[in-house]
Amino acid sequence: MLDLPGQKKKPSTATAGTRKPDGARGRGASGSAAGRGRVKKRPPSSGPIYQAQLKDSAPADRPNLMIQKLRFCMKCFDFSDENSEDRAVREAKKVKQMILMEVCDYINAKPQILTQENVVSHLIEMVSTNLFSCQRVFTQSEPSEDEEPLLDPAYVHTQLVYEILLRFVMNGETDSGTMRRYVNLEFIDKLLSAFDTEDPREREYLKTILHRIYGRFMTFRLAIRKSINHIFYEFTYEDDKHAGIGELLEILGSIINGFALPLKDEHKSFLRKYLLPLYKPRGMLNYHPQLCYCIVQFVEKDPALAAVVISNLLRWWPHSNSQKEISFLNEIEEVVESTHNPEQNLQDIVPALFRRIQLCVLSENFQVAERALFLWQNPQFLDFSRNNLSVCLPILYPALAPLKPHWNQSVQQLSAGVLEFFQQLDAGFIDSVKTRNKKTMADQAEEKSKRDEKWKKLEEMAKANGMK
Repeated sequence: MLDLPGQKKKPSTATAGTRKPDGARGRGASGSAAGRGRVKKRPPSSGPIYQAQLKDSAPADRPNLMIQKLRFCMKCFDFSDENSEDRAVREAKKVKQMILMEVCDYINAKPQILTQENVVSHLIEMVSTNLFSCQRVFTQSEPSEDEEPLLDPAYVHTQLVYEILLRFVMNGETDSGTMRRYVNLEFIDKLLSAFDTEDPREREYLKTILHRIYGRFMTFRLAIRKSINHIFYEFTYEDDKHAGIGELLEILGSIINGFALPLKDEHKSFLRKYLLPLYKPRGMLNYHPQLCYCIVQFVEKDPALAAVVISNLLRWWPHSNSQKEISFLNEIEEVVESTHNPEQNLQDIVPALFRRIQLCVLSENFQVAERALFLWQNPQFLDFSRNNLSVCLPILYPALAPLKPHWNQSVQQLSAGVLEFFQQLDAGFIDSVKTRNKKTMADQAEEKSKRDEKWKKLEEMAKANGMK
């Protein structure tokens, strides 16, 4: 209805009889949300926990607020099928991620909060819940240069949890006694069990965290080494499926590097019982660089162990895997190079070592033959061969100058180069070896002829008996 000039306006029904109390006047014309500015919506299930910021709260209230946030982060979510989730769950995930980021940043800026034992206990409980209790599901993705084939979709949360744990173990404000009560042997065993994860990003975090714990708590060092030994033993002799062997070996590489000299018997026993058997599993190539580093550290600290190492390499030499053969040859070169006096420390295994190298030179796989011949491009191995000329040349000569040349031209050229090296060392000796090799081959041909003749006679006798 239009308002005519001079006509008195009637009050509306909403305002005529009653008046809203002051407490309910928030959405009126003068006190409306539009008048005060836009109000942000609260994320579901968050309440004041999300809105109250640790950095803006009073110092006395921060421990309790931190505990509330840590409790909220103990809720686990299923990341296996995000498309079927409702809006509330998606919002709750975002809230948890933002709270984890806030906690991480606050610990980094104000580590004094971790002097409160109640905060520490809830922090460790939150970490344990997210890392060890939540169900983990890995998704298969297309491998590329930027991502791994198996990734954990929950990594958006677990990465922040790992970052919080890392900053906690690196924090110098927390009392050592308090930290030992919560980062105890049970917690460390769970960390070690978590190494068997398919996501390499998690294994990298675990490696850094465990290494920090090992460096900070001397009382746990022996127990950590024993637990790692147990993992290696199970992997070698029971179940050869474990994703974190390489990272555990990286930790041990740093530990071995710090061993005092002379090496203790327990350290040498660790080498023989747990490290050297790791050559045996079929997936050895996945962690061979880390294993080789640990082995070389032992040899550098005690060159007498070089013979033990090479003996085990020869014992577990692969016969049907050319890539493993190449890796074994690489390690032989590194061990010889790390041995200060190989003539003395490797004297007992020289014949066996060069017999294996001879077989590699004769291999039909040209990569194996090439790698074996490349050994003579190493100065230390050249000296080693020169000092053991009387033993190695008679073994190697049939492979360096075979009756039928190798099918690969590169292998032929490398063999000729090694022969030239021996020719320059002692031409007279190589001539005698050549003569002896010819006689040996003639004897073998004669023996083969006699053997073939005997077989022929046996076949004729069998046929004659069969006819009767």
